Amino acid sequence: MNETPFKGWIALDIDGTITLDKYTIPKEVVDYLRAKTKEGWRIAMATGRPFVFASIALSEYDFPYLFLIQNGSLALEMPGKKELLRRYIPTAHLRKIESCLEGISGDMLVYGGYEKGDCVYFRPKRFDEEQINYLTAYWERQKETPVPLDAFAHIEQTSVPLVKCFGRGQEMRRVAERIKKHPEFNGTLLRDPFTEDYFILLITDHLASKGQSLQAAIDQVGATRGTIVAAGDDENDESLLKIADIAIAMDHAPKSLQQMANLIAPPTKDLGIIHALRIALGEK
Repeated sequence: MNETPFKGWIALDIDGTITLDKYTIPKEVVDYLRAKTKEGWRIAMATGRPFVFASIALSEYDFPYLFLIQNGSLALEMPGKKELLRRYIPTAHLRKIESCLEGISGDMLVYGGYEKGDCVYFRPKRFDEEQINYLTAYWERQKETPVPLDAFAHIEQTSVPLVKCFGRGQEMRRVAERIKKHPEFNGTLLRDPFTEDYFILLITDHLASKGQSLQAAIDQVGATRGTIVAAGDDENDESLLKIADIAIAMDHAPKSLQQMANLIAPPTKDLGIIHALRIALGEK
């Protein structure tokens, strides 16, 4: 029996790209991607989410896929959860990130990673009441487990996948500019879709991004590259679209992302990703 020839990779962001619902992916999208795997395409899901939260949305995936979590800090081959690569921030570097928060209200959050159940280390005394309320709602949405500490020196890990900062736009832009001066890190500033005027800054190791990690993960699984079709809707998807042969940006994506794209997908609520993929793959 002849095997289906390998065609390439379909690499997708989750939030805002394939779904507007944080916890489920439309059946039509799952069915479409399943059909593509049978036609010789391999699927990669690249997200800023931690494993626990992202897994909820992908629970209906009954086909193999690459799982790039927390902006490419960790790559797993699913469904077996085989680790392909890990690009974490050494905990010794947390002090450099902390120095970028000087004069900024609040504090940073340090993520323990997949192997620690995606716990979130935080220093409660450094947040005011409004910020604690924000965090409580955020953790509930994200299904994350907060771990209070007096000092990050108490973290019993040599490295962590991700650091997050949050706050008003002006302050977060200031922190993002400071992070840029440290070549050890990648920093991506995103607008919080749930809280007006709040921004979230994702900080990873300099080698960890969706695009860099996808390329490295493909090498790890021993597959040929083939054609890469990638889709996203926010700034942390830029590295993914940059390595794609065919880049798709959602219609609500920022202009910087749309300018990188070969195709602009219709609204997510209308299953725009399926429409765009059909064009990208030359389907009738």
